[in-house]
Amino acid sequence: MELIEQLKQDGIAKGLCQPWQNKLRDGVSMKRLVDLYVRGIDFCIKNDYPTLDFIRENFKGKCEPYGVYVDKQNLNLRELPNVVLLGGCKGTLSYGGYSVCRAFIRHQSEATIKVSGYACVTIDVYDDSYLNLETVGSSSKVWVNVYGNARISHTGKGVKVRYINPEN
Repeated sequence: MELIEQLKQDGIAKGLCQPWQNKLRDGVSMKRLVDLYVRGIDFCIKNDYPTLDFIRENFKGKCEPYGVYVDKQNLNLRELPNVVLLGGCKGTLSYGGYSVCRAFIRHQSEATIKVSGYACVTIDVYDDSYLNLETVGSSSKVWVNVYGNARISHTGKGVKVRYINPEN
């Protein structure tokens, strides 16, 4: 079965609504698929859609230019507005100045995120992942939502951490 059709069928089985089904059509680019994934990430995470194995098989090596990384080691990313770390990613993300970011860390990924200046960063940490958060100065703002067995350590000011029951 073709990739887009498989995504659509898997989505329908997990309750994907008609407007989002319509977005999955032949000829859609990888950039657009990644954009849809990030925009609909709440549904995707809640429903494990697509599965990590499916992403590894069909997207690994193709989605990284658009901010979604799969099992990538030695990451050193700066100022990316949307970042998704899946599988067993490891690395550092840095934000400073007036940058704004939304980061999602899943599965067994391990990330160090460094924030300084007036940056505003929202981080969602899931599954068995680990986040080491470092803030410098008192002007940056960081919001962290921790789900499942995810772990976090942080130093610095301007950090708000919420532990959320993934079943709710």
